[in-house]
Amino acid sequence: MSSIYRIKENMENFTETELKIANYILENSEEVIHLSSQMLAKKVDSSPASLIRFSRKIGYAGFSNLKLELAKGTGETPEPFDNLIRKEDTAKTMIQKSKQGNLATFENTYKLLNESDLEMAFEMIKKAKKVYILGIGGSGIVCKDLFHKFLRINKDAVYHEDFHLNMSAITYITKDDLVIALSYSGETREIKIAQEAAKSRGAQTIAITQVGRNSLSKNSELVLNIPKEESEYRLGSIASRFSMLAITDLLYLGTVKDDIQNTKEKIMDTRKNILHLR
Repeated sequence: MSSIYRIKENMENFTETELKIANYILENSEEVIHLSSQMLAKKVDSSPASLIRFSRKIGYAGFSNLKLELAKGTGETPEPFDNLIRKEDTAKTMIQKSKQGNLATFENTYKLLNESDLEMAFEMIKKAKKVYILGIGGSGIVCKDLFHKFLRINKDAVYHEDFHLNMSAITYITKDDLVIALSYSGETREIKIAQEAAKSRGAQTIAITQVGRNSLSKNSELVLNIPKEESEYRLGSIASRFSMLAITDLLYLGTVKDDIQNTKEKIMDTRKNILHLR
């Protein structure tokens, strides 16, 4: 996880005070590692309490935790690779761009992950009586993949490509159930409406969405962030889809890790059933 990357991704969401803190850290990262909260607060004309709030806003328990992460990789933020496809690109060039872009996407996705949030997500899924998975378009592809994984291990999950059916299913959601809502923008109208309907019936929500304030993250108990795409002309929803798949794969693995043998048996049983069709 890169504290520098987290700060840069959140720049547009900071208050004026937080921007001063962020800019000082970005420009003086080596120095900040050795400063106490009181010393840094004095340098940016702020307070230790503001530093704690700033640290929590980007995913750390406090300023000390931020400094520890800062010390691990000061200034290690790779420059984004231009994924814009041009008419003159050869197949070799496209392969290079795709490889570089995908590697950067995965690296930045893992940098944004907060271990305690991920552990909490594992527990929420395991405790949920039923998991409702919400997403459309490119996000819907990821939803279908996660639903398929849950299906094979007999985890009670609900997902419909027809969003009217999803809304019908949510009619019967309870406080013992969980919603996993996926939306890159966090403002997809259908997902927002479904989330509100689920919350009105007492269900909790895990949001998988881009860094920053948006409707989906604001109304969720837990948020797992994916990187922002820097240009609307990049390769469609490819980067965001890869980011979401990386996170949903972790959610699946975290759900089954406590009982690997039972999981293997369930997967073998489903495979045997499918083999009858061949």
